[in-house]
Amino acid sequence: MVLNTEIEVITQEKHADKIVNALKALVKTTLCNGFSKTSYLVTDHIKYIKKIHSSDNPEAYIRFTARKLFPNELAYLEKVEKIHAKYRDDVLSRFEDLYTLYYQLSKELPKRRKITSTEADDILAELLI
Repeated sequence: MVLNTEIEVITQEKHADKIVNALKALVKTTLCNGFSKTSYLVTDHIKYIKKIHSSDNPEAYIRFTARKLFPNELAYLEKVEKIHAKYRDDVLSRFEDLYTLYYQLSKELPKRRKITSTEADDILAELLI
């Protein structure tokens, strides 16, 4: 009798995936609200999605972008105030979702993995070549 030894692995959605999904939702909502596909709002956010996808390390790229957009709470509040003055209803809601994700990410410290002394010696030797 053979037992099924496969284990289902449930992975947490990556931050880059959440940001891309929020960007896609924003673009879709803006299109549904009458913005043209050539409008700055649509083309700019499509460009962001493409940059994330083409990045060597999407997670690092969005962390960098988050810290650049929202270095502190004041920057976050100013951007939120600007979108409240400019957009309404669904578009505003999508922007708020996106900015909330970026702001939360900007506050997170990157997780560092401790390595053994042997691993450190191997890395050091590789770097000195």
